[in-house]
Amino acid sequence: MSGDSAPVPSGQSAFGDRYDVKTSAPLPEFTTCGGDAFMAVDKERPGKDIYALVQHPTIPVRNEVYKSLKSRPVANVVNPIDRGLMNLDLKGQKQRLVTIFERPTGGALFGPDGKVHPRVNTNKLRQSIVLSALKAIAAVHKRGFTHRSIMPTNLFFAAPDGDEVCIGECYSAPPGYKHPFALEPLKLALADETARGEGDIESDFYQLGACLQSLYFGEALWRGKDRDSLLMARVNQSSFWALSGGREIPGALGNLIRGLMADDEDERWGAEDILDWFEGVGKPKRTSMKAWSMNRPTSFKGVAYVDRRLLADAFARDPREAANFLKGIDFPAWVQLSFRDEILTERLEATLNVVPGGGLGGTRPDDYKMVSRVCMFLHPTGPVHFKGHSFFLDGLPSALADAFSRDDRDLIGVILDLFDERFLNALAEVCAERNDRFMTQVRGLRPIMIHGSSKSLGRGMERVLYAMNPILPCVSQRFSNVWIGSIKQMMRALDRMAAVGPLKNVLLDRHIAAFCTAHGSDLERDFNKIAAAQNDPVRLNSLSAEFFGMLQRRFKLEPLHNLTEKLVDGLSNTVKALKNKKRRERVTALLEKVKKGGDVHKLTTELNMSRIQVEDSREFAQARNALMKLDREKAKLGRKILPTDLDARTKGLRGSRLVAFVVMLLVGFMAFFPA
Repeated sequence: MSGDSAPVPSGQSAFGDRYDVKTSAPLPEFTTCGGDAFMAVDKERPGKDIYALVQHPTIPVRNEVYKSLKSRPVANVVNPIDRGLMNLDLKGQKQRLVTIFERPTGGALFGPDGKVHPRVNTNKLRQSIVLSALKAIAAVHKRGFTHRSIMPTNLFFAAPDGDEVCIGECYSAPPGYKHPFALEPLKLALADETARGEGDIESDFYQLGACLQSLYFGEALWRGKDRDSLLMARVNQSSFWALSGGREIPGALGNLIRGLMADDEDERWGAEDILDWFEGVGKPKRTSMKAWSMNRPTSFKGVAYVDRRLLADAFARDPREAANFLKGIDFPAWVQLSFRDEILTERLEATLNVVPGGGLGGTRPDDYKMVSRVCMFLHPTGPVHFKGHSFFLDGLPSALADAFSRDDRDLIGVILDLFDERFLNALAEVCAERNDRFMTQVRGLRPIMIHGSSKSLGRGMERVLYAMNPILPCVSQRFSNVWIGSIKQMMRALDRMAAVGPLKNVLLDRHIAAFCTAHGSDLERDFNKIAAAQNDPVRLNSLSAEFFGMLQRRFKLEPLHNLTEKLVDGLSNTVKALKNKKRRERVTALLEKVKKGGDVHKLTTELNMSRIQVEDSREFAQARNALMKLDREKAKLGRKILPTDLDARTKGLRGSRLVAFVVMLLVGFMAFFPA
């Protein structure tokens, strides 16, 4: 195996020893966007009906949902039993996160082949299916989270001979992730399919209604429909009529489904309404269009729009044309004529900041933000429409993870541009009256989005990815075959990687650096030093050894023999560069001793290479200066002295003065003392 990719562990984990996952027996009815399902056997309880879901590493899981449902399973929901890392043969050996689930044995109500289960009929819809789903949804909501994956293909009969129904798992993918447009509530459906966010409890009841409708007609009503035409039909006719194609569902069941699929969340049926319906006292509800209707239509790109949500969506799909449109009208007058119930205060007008005209420069960067602010004004409870994309803020983590998985640099750049606090604060002010959650979500983003624009190692959008998705494994290409969910697992993978190849510049990998800084404390300064030394291989090797030694001690890791050996080998050039022969021999002996022990921390404590290099350089500089001084003195003594030399003339003058002084003393003595 190439040393560029970490190999899988040689042995199976205890989890892998217990469960036998049969990758040759896929279960398409349980496969989700988050992972592939396979038959599985619990060796300790071989008679238990289970299946295994092999998680895709690029899709974040709902970790809190797993913890809640594993600790206290919910009736009528497919609950997780256990999870762990396992080596599997998936077109080559790979280490993956595998979750074991309870397996309903009665079959899917709407199979992957597009056929409805033969036991589904109107009576079962009215009785057992609705009641089972209600119990499951109410219990999930009581736990404090939504299900958000209630689809006809994710409903199962619990047993072959029973009427109890289970709702499939909701942990393996983010809420609403890549769900069909028709099966998402209207407000959430307007966002990109990877950025719909958590939603609310009303979202689950809409999905239940859409499921019952498809099961009643026996058709996949969400397939084969154009997104824009379906959106227009859902807004103008209601989601119920748009999906049914104008077909009625008579009787009490029809009242229930229309109530569950009401597009106005305030009018959508909830748990109490369903219980009233069971008792025969439920009243049908109708969706009102008045809340989103404009007083006069607005024509944009040849289409007349009366609904504010449709106009906001149209602006979002073509922001450049929308900017030209907005700059070409008298915005305050347009608001006054189109929205008579709206009061455009001076503060709101200044916040929207629609600048007329536009000159000859085309679309400016601020024009996209202007269009986004106007879209938020039109649909304050909807997603943020920005640069051709639509996000709910709590859907940004999954959208960013998807962008990185596809290496979509354009989308990553759009999310980075969205991380403008002044811009987000302006959006919050625009929608404050009708969307009080928005500002709370902006506050939650502040400590994360400050990293986005940084080019520093350990920061940037990679850091944002792991800060927003703490459960996401490291998606560096070096770890494509293994699952790295913690720094401990990363260190062990690097040790295995060191056994098969070099660890060249591994800490300069932006994903590895960002993963470390997101999962470890106070590591940014270390990566700043490492980045500064990237063009100095000797210093980079020393800093890498110090960094790995610190991690080994902090996380109390076992000896890492291969990693230590590679780090020692990497320091060989550093040792050879030492000038002091005795020091070089002593360091070499200590390195060989540390290499055998596998303790990287000892490598850095007993042999602080940075300090040794500094001491060696200082002593060498001192010795070199002393030698140079001796050489100069030797040169002076060895050359021929000439009368014209300055030093010779100076010393000659001093000598003549001394002789003259002695002669003067002698003459004076003889003159005064002739005897």
